[in-house]
Amino acid sequence: MNTYIKGRREEGFTLIELLIAIVVVGILTAVVIVGIGGLTNSGKKSTCQASTDSLKAAVAVHYANQTPNAYPTTIAQMTGATPAELELATGVTAAGAVITGSNWTIALGGAGVVTPTGPGGTAGSCD
Repeated sequence: MNTYIKGRREEGFTLIELLIAIVVVGILTAVVIVGIGGLTNSGKKSTCQASTDSLKAAVAVHYANQTPNAYPTTIAQMTGATPAELELATGVTAAGAVITGSNWTIALGGAGVVTPTGPGGTAGSCD
């Protein structure tokens, strides 16, 4: 039997072994893609929520700093103050009374009302 194995000179992989390896890699890739897919949305929601919380706090600080007490009408009133009452995260922009991020906006309304709008257009939510 030893001479039979030496004489065959088997090299490489069989077609079945290669197909099994490709299927296993495909299954692992699918699992990773599904797992990573939700992380981007979670990051956007977290940024929106953090920006909403920061804006609410900045509105309260601005109100307390003004004599007589007055709510801000634009974001620039809070970002331009010394020291700044509001710091915007990277990738977040402000124009007028609106903060815009990726798939969400936060509006600053009268009397300091802060309203986030999520990607589906749902007011009051970062979802």
